Amino acid sequence: MIDSREVRWYRNFDQPSPLLKQAPTVIAFVLALATMALVPGLAPLDGTLMVLAAVLLAAATSLAVALTVRGQFQGGLVLLIPLIDFVGLAFFRAATGAGQSMFATLVLIPIAWLATAPGIRQVATVFVLSAAMVFIPYISDPPENSTDLLRGVIVPLIYAAVAAVINELSRQQRARMEQAERLAAERTRALTENEQMLAQLRESETRYRTLLESHESLWAAITAQAVIATDCSGRVSAWNPGAERMLGLTEQEALDGVTIDRFFSPAMLATLAGGQPGAAAADAVASNVQALFERANAGSTLDEELEIKTAAGSRLPARVTVTRRDDGAGNQQGYLLVITDETRQAEVARMKDQFVGMISHELRTPLSAIIGFLDLLRNDPEQPLAEQQVEFVDIIERNAQRLLALVGDLLFTAQVESGRFPITPHHLDIYDSLRLATESARPHAEAEGVELELDVPAEPLFVVADGGRIGQAIDNLISNAIKFTPRGGRVSVSAAPHDGAVVISVSDTGIGIPKAEQADLFNRFFRASTATQNAIPGVGLGLNITHAIAVAHGGGITVVSDEGVGTTFEVRLPLTPTTQAIPVVQGR
Repeated sequence: MIDSREVRWYRNFDQPSPLLKQAPTVIAFVLALATMALVPGLAPLDGTLMVLAAVLLAAATSLAVALTVRGQFQGGLVLLIPLIDFVGLAFFRAATGAGQSMFATLVLIPIAWLATAPGIRQVATVFVLSAAMVFIPYISDPPENSTDLLRGVIVPLIYAAVAAVINELSRQQRARMEQAERLAAERTRALTENEQMLAQLRESETRYRTLLESHESLWAAITAQAVIATDCSGRVSAWNPGAERMLGLTEQEALDGVTIDRFFSPAMLATLAGGQPGAAAADAVASNVQALFERANAGSTLDEELEIKTAAGSRLPARVTVTRRDDGAGNQQGYLLVITDETRQAEVARMKDQFVGMISHELRTPLSAIIGFLDLLRNDPEQPLAEQQVEFVDIIERNAQRLLALVGDLLFTAQVESGRFPITPHHLDIYDSLRLATESARPHAEAEGVELELDVPAEPLFVVADGGRIGQAIDNLISNAIKFTPRGGRVSVSAAPHDGAVVISVSDTGIGIPKAEQADLFNRFFRASTATQNAIPGVGLGLNITHAIAVAHGGGITVVSDEGVGTTFEVRLPLTPTTQAIPVVQGR
């Protein structure tokens, strides 16, 4: 195994070792000595200068070896070697005849070495050394003629010119090498970046394949819903297994030029597009499909419950969602339709309403009979009841009335769900309705130890509304406020016109309602956790009924509540001028 120090002398060609640079000088000097030994008449003229030249060249060579072993290939010590060589060869030139020596040109070897070093100052150094080499001997032996003197001028200039050419060529070579190194570094960096990019692309491809496989698996697993992709004209471009099951067309059949309007009736398309239902011509159907898609283009997601036609001609209730379908660059590719079969939900809703209606009617009849016979029993003059019996009858009647009211609420909510509960609007003083409701609730408030306040002006405020239904809504709100307010609390009732409507406000200082549950307050049978935790009786129908009454009159209801602080319900009803004719609405 070769030690690394043994090969430093040939490290590379763009930065050779000092020993490699010194080799031509040593070889040339050895060949000169051999020539002088072999050729008669070439004996040195001055043996002392000859020995001095050999000593200097040996010293320069030793320095080259030392620097090579140390690994120092640049710097001032390295440039000292050709300077010593130059002086040694100058002595050799003087020992062999000075300007007449056949070995005078050997000094070009260290000159070339010096000239390859960076900087124009090396050329000046060569000129000075060359001039010294020529003119110093003239001190002891002046030139005999002008030719010898001219030679002393021309020779340094020639050597300096040669050094200048070598220096410039070396500079250009170094520039080309630096450029090549920069290009090599840039290419290496580019290759590294390309490798990194390829690695990222491979990783992205792997993720893409994984996502694609997941998408395909998910697409194939959606069988409960029909997911249909179309182009911008409504032609089917993707058809999932759920669409095959629901609509009765295979994927191959659906992709064979089928358009989405095939699964909607023309009247339904016209309604969804914003037109009037009715028969539509073929060109109108295409127009309605585009109008349907325009709603999605406008940024509004279509989400409707409607009937869908299957390939076999049957109809089924469904919920249809239509959204835009864009590519990764945001360019529109078409539309995505998600169709959910609502057959089971519709049947469950129908059976639920039928059950509620049936139970309500079935309970209402015997309860009415019970209340009627209780009245006969209490008022029978032939068999008057004892005081304790009258008390028992009152208890029975009170609970029967309560149960009858609950049955009425159930029947009313069934009518609300079906959209068929009747209202009869008439000219109504809303302040008078609030006074009646407050006075009716006052005994209840006093029994519960709750202060009941009413704040309405004396002058009337008229609306067109069903007095019975509005009274029912106000009664529900006041009753709830009293029920959920602890003893010593307060319930405030007020109303005031605001922005073309009257706002009825019922506030309490009760237990409040959690923020997360307030959105569900108006759902049928919903009860807040604060009500169940405090064992407050109720079935969760009052607010649902109140909300339905407010909406049926063109208004609404809102709630603001904090746990432990209180609750405020506000019912907003539109105002109607007193001169306006009063319509009669029999069902909504």
